[in-house]
Amino acid sequence: MRKKKWYKLDNVGKFYASLADREAPKVFRYSVTLKEEVDSAILQDALEAAIEVFPYFNVNLKRGLFWYYLDECSRVYRVTQENTPICYKLYNSANDFLYRVSYYKKRINFEISHIVTDGRGSIDFFKMLVSQYLRLRYDLKIDLSTNSSSTEKSEDSFEKYYQKVKRNKDKVKNIYNYHAPKYHHGIAYLEAHMDVGSILKKAHEYDATLTTYLTSVLIYSFKDVLREDELKKTIRIDIPVDLRNYFKSSSSKNYFGLTSVSYQFKSRDDTLKDIIKSVNEQLKKNLTKEELIKRVNLMMSLERNILCRITPIFVKNIVLNIADLLSIKMSSSCMSNVGKVEFPKKLEGYIENVNVLTSTPSFNITICSFKNDLSIGVSSIFKHNEIIKNFFNYLAKDTPDILINVSEVD
Repeated sequence: MRKKKWYKLDNVGKFYASLADREAPKVFRYSVTLKEEVDSAILQDALEAAIEVFPYFNVNLKRGLFWYYLDECSRVYRVTQENTPICYKLYNSANDFLYRVSYYKKRINFEISHIVTDGRGSIDFFKMLVSQYLRLRYDLKIDLSTNSSSTEKSEDSFEKYYQKVKRNKDKVKNIYNYHAPKYHHGIAYLEAHMDVGSILKKAHEYDATLTTYLTSVLIYSFKDVLREDELKKTIRIDIPVDLRNYFKSSSSKNYFGLTSVSYQFKSRDDTLKDIIKSVNEQLKKNLTKEELIKRVNLMMSLERNILCRITPIFVKNIVLNIADLLSIKMSSSCMSNVGKVEFPKKLEGYIENVNVLTSTPSFNITICSFKNDLSIGVSSIFKHNEIIKNFFNYLAKDTPDILINVSEVD
């Protein structure tokens, strides 16, 4: 009988494992809307085929004395018709899967814990799942092999590229946090679809990328919400960065860095052009190997500290939960762009659109595109979010045809 594998958690996975017992831990959700209704039996076969390529995903979270770890699961996950809220909690016990695959009418949903992987790793699995489904559903001859081995997929790239570096202390203070009535339980999710060409055309008028433009529009959307005594507070937007674009890695584990942009309004007369200029300058400075590795390796150096290593896991959990609560206060929101979601050409005709969402302790925006469709996903714990309303009102000036779906929250 083959001995089951176990996997060390990467640096980010260890952090999110300490938060796993929370009511709303970090979960990614990718959805695809197809042209025809989903066949559940074929979806089950597609999932099993995808897991063969990504065995690292079929794991349970186990608790050790000093750290959590992932244990290979011999059971096969069974796909179900969607019956839980979006990004619903995955981990309740050591026998739970850390992902969920569901369907509803023409839609396939894939949800996974941040403990296992990041946005890039999860989207690679999602694309394999959908591609396998369409291959089987329509008996298509198509090569879905990948260029990386299972060993490369389960590599810890944080460890591979770790080096001791000094990082300047964060000088940003007086950060604005949005306050409004919250839902007692649950998170509201909004999914918007619009023409990507219209938004890109507007971004290019400002010599900006899509991420820069939408981040700047988000900051601009704060202006009319701020009270007079809040106007001088700093709006800080976190932006996750896929480190695979800077360091060679085929890992399906977490391997991302976090940069941020900050803006302080001089007056209510500040324009979007003013904000875009500032955001552009900050991103050009921050999105370099040298700057990204400083922030990443700060977390790695804490993990490697001998006192941290020998501290029992229950103490680590307390400390990391406090650190997480403090980090939430250090950000106004988050803008995450997972980029173009591309499938083999033979499969594109069977797909309507793609969407990505994440859970949140406040509110955030996730972006992806498929062909000519730009999908913007919003997660918010607030019953009424004036910033998000301003954000879409501004985009609607240049893209009047916006399709919006909103989830219900009890």
